[in-house]
Amino acid sequence: MFFHIMPLDKLLLFIGAELVFSLTPGPTVMMISAHGFHGGWRAALAAICGTQTGNTLWYLVCVLGLGAMVAASPLAFRVIAFAGAAYLVWLGASALWHSRAPAEGTQAPRPRGRPFVQAVLTQLGNPKALLFFGALLPGCLTMSLPLGPQYAVMYAVTFIGESVILCGYAWLAVAGGRMAAAHHAVWRERVSGAVLIGLGVLFAAHA
Repeated sequence: MFFHIMPLDKLLLFIGAELVFSLTPGPTVMMISAHGFHGGWRAALAAICGTQTGNTLWYLVCVLGLGAMVAASPLAFRVIAFAGAAYLVWLGASALWHSRAPAEGTQAPRPRGRPFVQAVLTQLGNPKALLFFGALLPGCLTMSLPLGPQYAVMYAVTFIGESVILCGYAWLAVAGGRMAAAHHAVWRERVSGAVLIGLGVLFAAHA
């Protein structure tokens, strides 16, 4: 069924990139961990719902912007696709560079305010999601197929995959686990950096 919506190779590329993106902790993950550690499952789940609300808003902004680009100029869209691939390579190289030094300040901060509201504001205040969607979507779209179903499939992959991963982080936090011990963080940065560089090259080849 999905093969009639978007090619399998591009779907697998998107799934791989999204998993790496979701597994790499950022401000939102640390905030969810803090709510889980101090407030339990209910607070963590509320924060996850707020994060997904922010992600949905960024995704819609990205989709509407890409739609305008497609309507204006197919060439501009192709340039954006290559720029997105370059951005993935830059993210990977940055992760490898930062992994050279041990991570500091990895403990989750104490949460403040309502989990849902704080998560929405945290996600909207961090445009990394918009930049990442802007890098991923152009390289995964097939212009000869209807775009709406492709956007829907990629959103479903994003929502389901990230929800599962965020729940995993929340479970660790609720259980009292230390989310980002320094030696674990270093290797996570190295692996995700290498994978992102590889994905950037693949996206450039498919652009």
